[in-house]
Amino acid sequence: MRKLSRMEANKEVRRVLNRHYADLSYCQYSVAGLEIRLTGWLCKFDNSDYNIPQIESMIQEFQRLLPGYSVTGDFDNWNFSTEHITFLGDRTKSDNEEDSVLLIENSATDFDSEAS
Repeated sequence: MRKLSRMEANKEVRRVLNRHYADLSYCQYSVAGLEIRLTGWLCKFDNSDYNIPQIESMIQEFQRLLPGYSVTGDFDNWNFSTEHITFLGDRTKSDNEEDSVLLIENSATDFDSEAS
């Protein structure tokens, strides 16, 4: 597969976010080199929240359509990469409520997980 231009990669990121109903008025994205960086607040068009399987599906689609790119979601309410997903809380939860899951378990490095 040929290397995508920055403009083509940004277009693919926008397509994935749209397919997953992300409200782009709250979510910003950029592609630099082989890194997809997502920031802001991640919610759907109807202002509802995502769940961990939906985030995992979005990451998998990024990996399928943009092979070789790393994905970093550094949102106010979510923090994720290809290795982990952490829900930091929504507008109605207290600050100390957090859910997380470790996505890569077959690694040479021993990771601690807060997954419940």
